[in-house]
Amino acid sequence: MSGYAVSLEKFEGPLDLLIHLIQKNKIDIYDIPIAEITNQYLAHIDKWRELDMEVASEFIVMAAKLLEIKSQMLLPRSKPEEESEEDLKEKLVKQLIEYKIFKNISDYLEKREAVELGVVYKDPEYIPEITTATEIELSPEDLEKTFARIFSFYNDDITFKDYSQEIVREVYTVEEKIAFINAQFETGHRQELHFSELFYRRVGRSEVVVTFMAILEMYKINAVRLYQDRVFQEIIIKRKVEE
Repeated sequence: MSGYAVSLEKFEGPLDLLIHLIQKNKIDIYDIPIAEITNQYLAHIDKWRELDMEVASEFIVMAAKLLEIKSQMLLPRSKPEEESEEDLKEKLVKQLIEYKIFKNISDYLEKREAVELGVVYKDPEYIPEITTATEIELSPEDLEKTFARIFSFYNDDITFKDYSQEIVREVYTVEEKIAFINAQFETGHRQELHFSELFYRRVGRSEVVVTFMAILEMYKINAVRLYQDRVFQEIIIKRKVEE
């Protein structure tokens, strides 16, 4: 027993069917052979009817338009003011071109949607640009933590004395260092000092420790405030101005 297969294409409308026929026959959309396309279009409608398929009214309306254009190509115009077959054909071509453009856009968006469904996006986060440095005020606890790293911070600026050749005992007192710091403020009427300015080029560890203690004491008596331009930057000692 032999059988046959029936292929039923799904068309979104009459223009979709016409585009299908034009592409299938490799026809130039600007030079449509109306008679041939009309015959193929009507054949599709007849096939649907033979299979007891409901034909939408819009397909019937387009069939009527195609038959009108075809008939005008064969018959002379009875009235001069009537639209010629060329005018009707031009309108049809314009409709087909517009439909094809929108269909291509629709296909593109459909493909993009299929891809985007598997993608998760995060809304852009606004991060304001920092154009000026924001000072960070330090507490004694912050200063203590900084002290643990101070020697590595200032390796480029501080050269410790070499005691391998001689034994030298350096004695510094907190009071002397406080007086030294105040003197630095008075020089040039300065209001702030950098920590590295409180030492000579060659210093010993004991001087660094005493200097820290002097700064802590001045902080305790509310004589100075401690800041950094940014985290891990050099400590800035600012003189407390009485209001």
